[in-house]
Amino acid sequence: MLKTKSNRQKTGRIVLLAFIILLISFLHYNTPTSKLPFHLIYMQSYFIPIILAAFWFGVRGGLGTAIVISLIYLPHIMFQWGGFELNNLVRFLQIVLFLLLGYLIGLKAQGEKEEKERYQKTAQQLEKSLRELKDKTEQIFEMEQQLKSADRLAVIGELTANLAHEVRNPLGAIRGATEIIRDAVPQPLKNLEFFEIILQETKRLNEVVENYLNYARKPSKMVSVIDIKEVIHDVMLMLGPRVRKSGIRLSVRLPENPLAVKAEAIHIWQILMNVLLNAIQAMPHGGEISIEGNQTDDHVTIKISDNGEGILEKHRQHIFESFYTTKPTGSGLGLAIVKRIADENHWHIALESQQGLGTTFTIIFPEERQAR
Repeated sequence: MLKTKSNRQKTGRIVLLAFIILLISFLHYNTPTSKLPFHLIYMQSYFIPIILAAFWFGVRGGLGTAIVISLIYLPHIMFQWGGFELNNLVRFLQIVLFLLLGYLIGLKAQGEKEEKERYQKTAQQLEKSLRELKDKTEQIFEMEQQLKSADRLAVIGELTANLAHEVRNPLGAIRGATEIIRDAVPQPLKNLEFFEIILQETKRLNEVVENYLNYARKPSKMVSVIDIKEVIHDVMLMLGPRVRKSGIRLSVRLPENPLAVKAEAIHIWQILMNVLLNAIQAMPHGGEISIEGNQTDDHVTIKISDNGEGILEKHRQHIFESFYTTKPTGSGLGLAIVKRIADENHWHIALESQQGLGTTFTIIFPEERQAR
């Protein structure tokens, strides 16, 4: 489109130059030689198309137009002004001036045009360099964030190693001692509420410690081809009592064929468990959770949806960040673990949520065809 516009503009300029030259030449040839002042004006008017052509088309345009004008003007000198007479010397010098002016102005205009093009090219290169610099800056920022995350993981790893030794064993001892005492006391005392409180709270503390351990633990490399349907079944068996107790309906829609992917089962188990726990916590008054699986030519997709409270827009961009939580008792690690595992395995995880309508997590795994 730009090229067509440029061609039209060039054609228009050539037509204009031809019209001016022909008009001046017509006046020259049709004005009697006795009207000398008019011929002087016409002769000087030839400079107009020469200058325009030089500015528009450079040396070739200015010099070429001067040559065309000279060829048109020369017969006028030869036949109407008597040829090579002394009083016609000024007219021949005028032709030389046409050629000289056309060349010099064309040379100057062409140099300015080339310089302008160099400036434009330099500006484009600078703009490109700025874009590349911006992209590099964004990449560096992302790398800094990853390094910060790695530093936090290193610190957490060191702390959780001590935490596992110093906390988990005492918790197990407290829980075991409580169960022994409860079994030893008379039946009326067994039903006292404080036994159940101690057991529940020690279990909750143990789950918190395990959550930290799972977050800091390096992923293992024991990858194999597994059927996601089997992992979903195992997770549902574990969460079944809690789902029923919370008054939540669980809907599962899976294809008959295996949903085979190449992965470590524990990683998929952790992702499904944390996402489902998040859905359960989003529906304190009951609701429905649906698990849907399907396969295409190159990937397996698992969707977990709930009709709970939903996630506010201001929280969505932070929902996968470590230690970010909107729950009073949350650790902010469940979904961070999900994102970390997905990134390490090159899986894609997406979040869709509307406040008051619910949330959908979509996990996309590359399909393992050989397991069919």
